[in-house]
Parts: sequence; structure tokens; C-alpha cells
Amino acid sequence: MLNDFSTEYSERTDDELLHLASQRHYLTVEAGAALDAELCRRNLTESDRLEHRRFEKRQEALESRKHRRKPIGPFKYQMSWRDIVYAFATIALISIAYLVLPDRYHMKNEWEAAAFSAMAMWVIIAIATKAVFWRKFTFWIALTISSLIQLIVVHYWTERVGLTRISGRAIAGLSLLLFLAVYGLIRLLQRVFNGGEARDRA
Repeated sequence: MLNDFSTEYSERTDDELLHLASQRHYLTVEAGAALDAELCRRNLTESDRLEHRRFEKRQEALESRKHRRKPIGPFKYQMSWRDIVYAFATIALISIAYLVLPDRYHMKNEWEAAAFSAMAMWVIIAIATKAVFWRKFTFWIALTISSLIQLIVVHYWTERVGLTRISGRAIAGLSLLLFLAVYGLIRLLQRVFNGGEARDRA
């Protein structure tokens, strides 16, 4: 039996043996003895096992963060704490840059709240989808068009209903729906146009 374990462990990689060493409490006495002999033969020590265990924990944490992604529409939506900081910092910088401009460059008061919400959601959507869409020109077109539509809709909404009755969640949902609708329409037009070109060439 011991020889069987020795043969099996001799065919395993160092990482596999170190992982097995961390699960020693599951092994039989014979398996533990064979594992110790193989670890000794390869000069793998307890410090190697601990270092490998720390590496495994880091990998498990990375995988856990990946699985926390929530699918929304056609893409994976995820914002880490770093993304959230970047988003708020960008929004703050744009807001400060606007405030320091001379008054003649400022928008009318009734447009400023709508413009701020459109700008904020533009930044948040752009940062949240950077891993998927940033290299796609159609993404930037769709995001800009949907933000302009949002600007008009939110302005009309505030004029009719009042800003205090509009929740941030409603504006966020509107921004996302507008972006998905515009992006989907642009992609559909692209396919129709490309299909027409292919038929013309044929």
C-alpha cells in the first residue's frame, strides 16, 4: 500500500503535493507517510506549504470576486471599490471644472440638474463597462446619444414633476435602458447595413 502511494505521489506536481499537504487530515497513515517521504525527496518544506496555501487563498479571493459579477443586458456589470472611487473622482473633477468656468458658459438653472445626472450616469456606465466596450466605437456613440436623450427627458421630467420626486434609482434605470436601447439599435442598423452591402457585392 505504501509503495502504491509513493508511486502516485512521485507522478504529481509540486503544487499538487503542497495542496495535498494542506489537506493532510484527510489522509490515511500510509498516505501521510508516503507524502512526507516525497516532500522530503523534493526538498519541499513547511514554509513552502504555507506559501502555497497563501497563494491558493489569493486565487480563491479573485475567483470569488469574479463570480460576484451580475449580468445586466448583454454585458457583465461590475464596479470594484477602485472603479467607484474613479467614477466619483471623475464626476467631481468635471463638476469643479464646470463651476470654475465664467458664468457666461454655464447652462440655465433649469438644465443644470438634468445635465449633472446625464454626466454622472455617462461616467458610471463608461467605467462599469470598461472591460467590455471601451474599444468599440459604437459604444461611445450609443453612450453619448443616450446621455443626450436622458438630458432632454430628465429636464422635461423635472419641469413637469419636480426634481424632488425623482429618485436616483429611477434616473439610473432610465440611463441604462436608454443606453441599451440605443446601443442595440445601432448594432441592428450595422447588421442591416452590412447585410445590404454583402448582397450588393454578390
